[in-house]
Amino acid sequence: MAKFKNTIKKIGRQVWELFKSSIPAAIMYFCAGSILMMLTMKENEILWDGGKLAWTLVCAIAAAAYNGLVTYAQGGTAYENLVSGNLKRTSMDDYGGGYRISSHKYAKEYRAWKGFAIGAFIGVYTLIVGIIFGCNQAAIDGQALQSTGMAVVVIVCFLISGWSVLPIYYMNASGMAVSYFLSCLFAIVPVIVTGAFYIIGAYGRRNKAIKAQELADRAAAAEANKVKKINYGGLPGTKPKKRK
Repeated sequence: MAKFKNTIKKIGRQVWELFKSSIPAAIMYFCAGSILMMLTMKENEILWDGGKLAWTLVCAIAAAAYNGLVTYAQGGTAYENLVSGNLKRTSMDDYGGGYRISSHKYAKEYRAWKGFAIGAFIGVYTLIVGIIFGCNQAAIDGQALQSTGMAVVVIVCFLISGWSVLPIYYMNASGMAVSYFLSCLFAIVPVIVTGAFYIIGAYGRRNKAIKAQELADRAAAAEANKVKKINYGGLPGTKPKKRK
């Protein structure tokens, strides 16, 4: 039973760390949806056009770029935690399980799958919004939102993931009849971006550490091979004659 509880605690720590790591990028995707709604949703101008397409691309690309930037840094930090964890485990093997160094957390160590898991936490909002809109497509496209509660839900969904559903909303307003369930496919965007940049960030930090170590080794080797000057001590006849 104790072993089962420890396993559950470890899983809980991992899930909590992954969720916390997803928050910065998720907020940026929320902002992208909110900004897109403010820029494109105007009274009597909800038809799909080139301007709305351009703004959709700008907001989505900006959110994905910020997502990649944040995750790149997270991957580098996770790699450093992995190195610290390896040192800790080596020390414990050498000095025994009672030896402790720092407040290192295993859940923060780098693992290749973690980037995709963080992306899944971000993408779940897009997935949920797509399902809500898909299940209520007739009411949303028919503009028959008589229920105040449903109208509030739609606005909140626009704010959360407007970058994924607003284009389809405008297309349907133009008579194209596109299913909102297709917007669920956009959930894969943060998964791919986060997973890729998490790995790239970790390898970038690793390569930087290797390069720094190589430079330090070269400097140490050069210092060791450096010809040392002889200190003659100022005794007569021990110094080389200076040229006049």
